[in-house]
Amino acid sequence: MHKIRVLVAPNSFKECADAIEIAGALEKNLTGPEFQIKSIPISDGGDGFLKICENKYQLKTIIEKIPSFYDENFFEVPIGISHDRKQIYLESAEVIGMKKIPIEKRNPSKLNSNNLGFFLIQLGKKYPEALKIVLGLGGTATSDLGFGLCVPFGLKIFNKKGSELPVQPKYFVEVESITLPERKLSIVIDVVTDVKVPLHGSKGTSKTFAKQKGANANEIEVLEIGVINIISILKNKHGIDFSKRLFGAGGGLLLGLSLITDPHVCFAEEFLLSELQLEKEVMNADFIITGEGAFDRQSLMNKGTGILVRLAQKHKKCLFLICGRLSPPDYFKNSEMIKSFPLEKYFGSKHNSVTNYRIGIEKACCEIKAYILSHS
Repeated sequence: MHKIRVLVAPNSFKECADAIEIAGALEKNLTGPEFQIKSIPISDGGDGFLKICENKYQLKTIIEKIPSFYDENFFEVPIGISHDRKQIYLESAEVIGMKKIPIEKRNPSKLNSNNLGFFLIQLGKKYPEALKIVLGLGGTATSDLGFGLCVPFGLKIFNKKGSELPVQPKYFVEVESITLPERKLSIVIDVVTDVKVPLHGSKGTSKTFAKQKGANANEIEVLEIGVINIISILKNKHGIDFSKRLFGAGGGLLLGLSLITDPHVCFAEEFLLSELQLEKEVMNADFIITGEGAFDRQSLMNKGTGILVRLAQKHKKCLFLICGRLSPPDYFKNSEMIKSFPLEKYFGSKHNSVTNYRIGIEKACCEIKAYILSHS
């Protein structure tokens, strides 16, 4: 008897469970002699990127202790080391991520990426045999254009009176001059990033992501004006033009990285297609199941689940999307091939769907299983 081939390829449920945990929960609830399950947890560079790489490349996990980016404490950060110790894998969400900071302390106007810069230096010194760092970029709580990470390399900002300013985004509107980094990072950086968005404008980093990082409407406007000011100074006084670069992911971290190194940028689609062979797996499957914490218009901006949705549509495959919240709720109402299962419908609230996500996945899988068996 031909077994029904099901591709299980979820992203992480941000601040709830990583992609590997979600994939395990899906597999558990899809057991049966009728099914042949292929599990490929995915990441677009954000939360869960490191675990995906650990799983795929059989990395050795090491825990490092670094200063916090929001108070005077320290916290632990996992990194992945290849067997030959030539490559280090790191996730920005583990260093300056939303999941690392309490809700009451989230404010992208005040936070910066300083500790990421110090950590990159620390890694280069501690692992001198390493040839490169592979950085998953996404899930950050910062919106500082990566200026903070440049501070250990010598970057400074000044107002029109010549007074040095703290490298915090709320002061970017006051900046009159910038001292660029005096030194460069001693190790190569490969960046896997989730979205292609500009640094400013209606679809730029501040207008698109700052609200979910804790900024209010007034702060978002100040952030936007500050970004435009910084870009103008870099162009007019230093001859560096970032105005059209799609560096808005991670609060603009790629801009800062570009001032201390020459990063190789791999966008999520390239990573998923070339490294995880996702399109080939979609073509081989009869049905596809994916998911993430919240699916909205941002998900279609080259994020992992959005890429999978497009692949399923391209190859005319039926895809089941499990998510905590679907926004807008009727996003796929006219699609015969995309079936959505927002967990909120089982529990009535975001809080309850997060707390009971395993039960929600079980309920969704019961519906999915019934649909597959009735259509096979």
